[in-house]
Amino acid sequence: MRRSRQAERREKPAAKRRTGRKPTPLSAELAASWYEGKEFAHDWTSWHFPNWTKLLGSRRNRALRVLEIGSWEGRSALFFLNYLPRATLTCIDTFAGGQEHQEVAARSRTDARFLRGVEGRFDRNTKAFKKRIEKIKAPSTDALAELGIRNRRFDLAYIDGGHRAVEAYADGALTWPLMTRGGLLLFDDYEWKEMPKPLDNPGSGIDAFLKSIAGQYRLVHKGYQVAIEKL
Repeated sequence: MRRSRQAERREKPAAKRRTGRKPTPLSAELAASWYEGKEFAHDWTSWHFPNWTKLLGSRRNRALRVLEIGSWEGRSALFFLNYLPRATLTCIDTFAGGQEHQEVAARSRTDARFLRGVEGRFDRNTKAFKKRIEKIKAPSTDALAELGIRNRRFDLAYIDGGHRAVEAYADGALTWPLMTRGGLLLFDDYEWKEMPKPLDNPGSGIDAFLKSIAGQYRLVHKGYQVAIEKL
């Protein structure tokens, strides 16, 4: 006896059903075009792009609320704003540089002048996105606490602020309550060891933060950067 077409559709193997399109890979040429005509003195970011596209590919077309702690000249901000076309971005930075930048600037007028120009370069580099970007010029502890008081929530957070262990720990601890369930929290510089004193590097602070929230997250990536998803 022939089965009806309706029955055949019901018995079609799940593995062969369409599950939607795969995200389009990011070409080097397209990524480079995002930075044409912009002002950058350093590139500490673009080598992370292949990993970021893997982490964010399935979220690319969502209207994500993105939080960035430590924006510097705006290179990572431009990645998020371009790669996530429906996202809005909140950037927190003092634009005064971290401990390592301030120590160098204290010894050199040239470096001090460079440091004073960081915020202006950030503003010029991101001006095309002024309708989608919110800049908060403040220490991250103050800004994050205020965001918490205002009941703000974020789907993606990128922590690339102060490099001291206590700063990395504080940024994680204050950001975590702001994250939505399923939200992705990404730490930069987990393996950064440029300062001679261990506690002047972020790794131990990140480890302590992760230990404090054991059972509340899923580890997504661990290398030079660490990415976790909130359960």
